Amino acid sequence: MRRNLLRLRPYLIAAFVGTILVVDLSNQWEVPIAQLPGELHDRIAGLEADARPETLLKLANEGNAHAQYIYALRHTSYAPSKLQIKVDSGIAFNWINRAAAGRHSRAMAVLALYHLKGLGTPKNLDEAKKWAAQAAAKSQPMGYRVLGDIAKAEAEAMVILKADPDYKQRQADRAALINEACVQYQRGANSGDRSSLRALGECFEKGLPGMPQNYRLALEYYTRAASRRDTESISILADRYENGEKAPRDLPQSYAWRLVLIELKEEEKDRESLKNLETQMTLAEVQAGQELAIKLIKDMPSDASDALARLNPAR
Repeated sequence: MRRNLLRLRPYLIAAFVGTILVVDLSNQWEVPIAQLPGELHDRIAGLEADARPETLLKLANEGNAHAQYIYALRHTSYAPSKLQIKVDSGIAFNWINRAAAGRHSRAMAVLALYHLKGLGTPKNLDEAKKWAAQAAAKSQPMGYRVLGDIAKAEAEAMVILKADPDYKQRQADRAALINEACVQYQRGANSGDRSSLRALGECFEKGLPGMPQNYRLALEYYTRAASRRDTESISILADRYENGEKAPRDLPQSYAWRLVLIELKEEEKDRESLKNLETQMTLAEVQAGQELAIKLIKDMPSDASDALARLNPAR
């Protein structure tokens, strides 16, 4: 009997793990377990990010939340240029709204961002908070980041005067909001969200109660965000390494990151910065910077894969 149980042990473990995954997926999609096969087919099977627009639109009109999400994103500049149908914030908002209503977690986070930034719709902080919270409840990385952005925006909007009778309390309230923003950014960073990584770097750079200033950690998070093609972080790194500000002065590092920035953005001001930097460097330093830039670009996701990742609901 015991031998039989030992033989069955791997199958029992697999069944147990499988049950947990099924229940988790059921909770994530908010559908009964019995309906999961049909839901899986409707959301995923036969549906590719590069599907023909008419195919996507047909599925979207039939209520397929993932098709609605892809169709919306393909009406924004975030989609790969080859997949863009046309950039139209109104169409994008309409279909993102419908996908979010269909419980698509990534669409919920994107919809929250649209309400926060006023993209395709007037700014609405309450709606942004509602949808970001629902996305975060589904462990959606972007949901954490938007919650962080909301808390940060609320803190920055507070006008606090020393003459206020509740001055200390309002200061404490603002500090609590900033701390909440950093907590959410940490959650997003743990899930690999590049904007959260950069925002967390800013948290460590400024320092907070319970999160002392730590320039080394700030630089580490900026670097992690930059390695995911975050151009703001790349620009920060280039400046820091050139000026020796809050980081060791390292001209080859600065040169490498500026080369990467030019590769990603192709802006004339970055080319001018590179020329000015080159006048401060030896030939050996320039060559070291060039070699490092090649490695950095090679290790980054490609432009196409980065853009396609935005169509991934788990991102």
